[in-house]
Amino acid sequence: MGLFFLKIILIILIYLLLMYTFHRGISSWLGVSKRKIFSHHIINEPHEKADTMHRRIMMVALFSCVIIDVFFDFKHWYQNPYSYMLLLLISGSFLKAYMEWKYVEDKREYKYTVMETSFGFGLLILLLSVGISFLNHSF
Repeated sequence: MGLFFLKIILIILIYLLLMYTFHRGISSWLGVSKRKIFSHHIINEPHEKADTMHRRIMMVALFSCVIIDVFFDFKHWYQNPYSYMLLLLISGSFLKAYMEWKYVEDKREYKYTVMETSFGFGLLILLLSVGISFLNHSF
């Protein structure tokens, strides 16, 4: 059981290290100001309103996913309501990118947000798919 938790910690550390490296590399490559990693920055009042609405939808969806998951049995991954929660998480990042594209003068900011979001979620899916087989493998 202890080895299982060490493997999980290893996967999390690999993810954080790769995200940090990508974060520093892409911000210097695009020439944008370095942000805090995993920061949440509100651009203006329309972004704040849209973000608040998005967060409310996320909370309702999260609680309804738990209820739906208890009452129904799903045979495929795409039927599981948590798959749609991933889409809501991604949409929040792309909402921020849209607001940066629309309101921020430096257009490299929205490119940075799109690239960081795409890399982060792609890496997360990769590490989860590889990590599950890694966790099941015994040494």
